[in-house]
Amino acid sequence: MSDSDPSSIISNISFHRRTTLETKHGLLTVSFADIGCPTGPVLLYLPGMFASRYLGIPMHTLAIRAGIRLLVVDRPGMGCSTDVPLAERIDAWIDILPRLLSYLNIQRVSLASHSAGTIYLLNTWERCPELVTPNIFFMAPWVDIAHSQMTSMQMLQYIPEKAFSLWHHIPRFFVKKASPVLASSGTLLRSIAPSTSEEEDRTFLDANWRRLERDYGVPRKEAAELTNLVAQYMFTENTVGANSEALQCVRKGDGGNWGVCSDYAVCARRLVERAQLEGHGASGARIWAYHATKDAMVGSRGPKYFDGCWDVAVSGSKSSFESRTVEGTDHDTVCQAVEVWEEILSAVSG
Repeated sequence: MSDSDPSSIISNISFHRRTTLETKHGLLTVSFADIGCPTGPVLLYLPGMFASRYLGIPMHTLAIRAGIRLLVVDRPGMGCSTDVPLAERIDAWIDILPRLLSYLNIQRVSLASHSAGTIYLLNTWERCPELVTPNIFFMAPWVDIAHSQMTSMQMLQYIPEKAFSLWHHIPRFFVKKASPVLASSGTLLRSIAPSTSEEEDRTFLDANWRRLERDYGVPRKEAAELTNLVAQYMFTENTVGANSEALQCVRKGDGGNWGVCSDYAVCARRLVERAQLEGHGASGARIWAYHATKDAMVGSRGPKYFDGCWDVAVSGSKSSFESRTVEGTDHDTVCQAVEVWEEILSAVSG
């Protein structure tokens, strides 16, 4: 990253690839970032509500150092990816992914998600098992409001469905005033909910950038500028898909169907049982969860519920589940933490 200025880095063609695929939903264009080490094991990162390939760019240097190929795909309605109706969103993703991996000559991928990406990770693992390695990572996983019981999130269920058609416009007004990482799972959601202060966000980011400078040779100033450019570039492209993802998160209208993960407890048990039958090595599936210290989106009940589902699922099996809280992070910054990505990339390479 330090070999050129941030504007040149973010304009690199590897961050802006696209192809058009013939799917059951018609011809769909897909834009994606194919970064990191091109010959290494592949990690597919599924970001939060604003599911943009740009959110993988800050991890490029870490992936290169770890020898990992990092794939980040714009979900429908993001970037140059064709939008699809909300009711078809999960099915379209499941139809797109195998075709895209075939196009890229990728056999299998490990999976990592942040926030709303949890829904897509679980559906991918369940419905495309032949493409998934037994390494699964969740960062600030999204949890059904019925289990998180967050009052601020419950209030969103009373907003008329049509109002969500404007959702994707709102972060554009905030991106110059707030910390850019706030956009990854929904700026408006955070502005409604109690959250950490901007000063706390900046303190975490500053420590994160200093670690990049110390351990990876990325100047702090360059890392900070790149983070700002990621937010700016992301919102110059299409973000209409975030409207559908917001409806999915609060389970309104056609967003109420989460596919195979409508019940996390049932889904976790089924996935672990299948990993056992398929004999994913001596240890079965390896599952990690990284939670925020303060999470205004899923509160304290959400992580407890999520971890409980997996603790029960892996009990008595060869699979393992590890969970930890990342000090100093909130719902959005946990997926920026260098220490988290180092652990993820190390596990994938191992």
